[in-house]
Amino acid sequence: MHPAEPAIPSAQWWGSPAAWPDVKGWRVHTIEDVPTAPGALPGVGHLHLLAGRRLRFLESLPGVGPLVRIRLGTAPVYVVTDPVLVHQVQSSKGRSFGRGKQFERMIPLLGHGVITSDGELYHRQRRVIQKAFTPAHIERHVASIHRRTKESCADWKPGRPVDVLEVMKALSVAVTAETLFSNRLPEGVLAQLHRVLPVIERAAVERPMLPKVVDRLPLPYVRRGDEAMARMRALVDEAVAACRERSPEGGGDVVAHLLAARDPDTGRPLADDLIRDEVIAMLIGGVANVPTTLSWAWYHLALRPGAERRMLAEIAGIAGTAEPGHAVTTSTDPRALPYTRAVMYEAMRLHSVQLVTQRTTAAVELGGFMLPSGTDTAYSQHSLHTDPRFCRRPEAFSPERWLPGSDWKPPRHSFVPFGGGRFKCIGDNFAVAEMMATLVAVGGSWRLTLRPDTRVRTSLREPIPGPRGLMLVPEPI
Repeated sequence: MHPAEPAIPSAQWWGSPAAWPDVKGWRVHTIEDVPTAPGALPGVGHLHLLAGRRLRFLESLPGVGPLVRIRLGTAPVYVVTDPVLVHQVQSSKGRSFGRGKQFERMIPLLGHGVITSDGELYHRQRRVIQKAFTPAHIERHVASIHRRTKESCADWKPGRPVDVLEVMKALSVAVTAETLFSNRLPEGVLAQLHRVLPVIERAAVERPMLPKVVDRLPLPYVRRGDEAMARMRALVDEAVAACRERSPEGGGDVVAHLLAARDPDTGRPLADDLIRDEVIAMLIGGVANVPTTLSWAWYHLALRPGAERRMLAEIAGIAGTAEPGHAVTTSTDPRALPYTRAVMYEAMRLHSVQLVTQRTTAAVELGGFMLPSGTDTAYSQHSLHTDPRFCRRPEAFSPERWLPGSDWKPPRHSFVPFGGGRFKCIGDNFAVAEMMATLVAVGGSWRLTLRPDTRVRTSLREPIPGPRGLMLVPEPI
C-alpha cells in the first residue's frame, strides 16, 4: 500500500484467536509476557517508526500478536490488533476502560468537550448532544448540505483544476456550523473557522505523540497551535453569546440544546466554558474526517473510470426520473443508491483513523493477559480495515465488495470507522448522511478527473491521513 516505505520487520503470523499459542490456554499471562514490536530504539522506542513510517508500522503489528507492546519514548502502550479483542475493549469489557493518553494530552488544547471527557461528565454531555442528532434532525439538515454543495461547485470552471480537499473542508465547516448554530453564524465567522481548524486539527494529532514538556517549549508549531486555539475560543464565545441574546430557545440545534441543558444536581445552566468546549469539540469532530474521506473517494473514482461511471449513472437515475427534492431524501435512505454507498464505505475502509487510545480503569483480562489498572492501550482502525486476514486485496479500491450479493462481508467487529461502545462517534449517522448528500450533489453535475502529472502524497498530520497535492479537474456531465 505504501511502496515508498521500507518494510517493517515482523514476527510470526498469529492468525485467528483460536491459533494464538498459549494465550487462550490454561493460565492468564502477566503484562510482562506481551510481545514487543520489533524496531524500538533506546530512549526513543518506536517514535521514529510512528513519525516516518506510521502506516507501515501499524500494519505490521498484527503479525506480532493479538496484543503488542509499543513504546512512545519509554512509555509502553499495548496495541490491540484483533477485532474480537477490540470489541471487548469497546463493549463487553468497556467498563474497565476509559479515555487514554491521546485524549488526556488533548485537554490543554481542546478543553473538556465530548471528544476528550470521560466518566459522568461525558455521559451527561452525550445525552444533551444526542438530542440534536435524531433521524428527523439529520434529515432536516440533508437538504441544506445538498444546497451548500451545489453552491460550492457553482464556481467551478470546466477543465480548471480544483483543490477538492479544500473545497470539502470549507463545505464541512459550513455544514457543521449550521448543525451547531442553525443559520445564526455569519459567513465571515465561517471563513475564520476554516482558517484555524486545520491548524488545531494538526496539533491535536501531533501533540499526543510527544512528551508534555513540548507544550511549554517556544517551538513555532506549538505557538501556531496555541494561537489558533485562542482564536477559536474567541470566535465560539462570541457566537454562543450572540445565540443566547437573539434566541435562547434556538431551533433545535446543538447550541440550543446546550443552552437549555441544566445540571442534574444543581439545576443550574451549563457553565459558559463548558458550552464553549463542547462546541469546539463538535466543530473539530465534524470537520476532521468527512472532507478527507470524500476527497479520497473522488481520487479513487478518478483512477477507476468504470466505478465512477457506475456511480454517476446511479445518481443520474434518481435525479432524472424523480420529482424535485427526491435526490436529497434518497441520499439518506440506507436501501437506496447501493453503489454510491459502497463507494463511501470503501473510501472509509481504505482511509481510517490511525490510532485510538484507551486506558484501563481497573485490572482486566484481555486476550489471555492481565492488564493492571492504568495501562495505556490502543487500536488502529486503519490496521483493522486493511488487514489481509479479513479482506482480500486490501489495498485495492473495490466498492463491489460492499454490494448485496457479494461473496465478501467484513468479519464481525473488523470494520469500525466510527469506533464503538460508549465512545462511538456521536455524529456517525450525520457523517454518513453528509457524505452521501455531498456525493449525490457533486455527482449530479460533475465528474472529476486527474491530470496526468498529478502526484498525490499521504499526509499523516490529520486523524485520517489526507491526500496532499490532490488537484482534480471538473468536467460537466
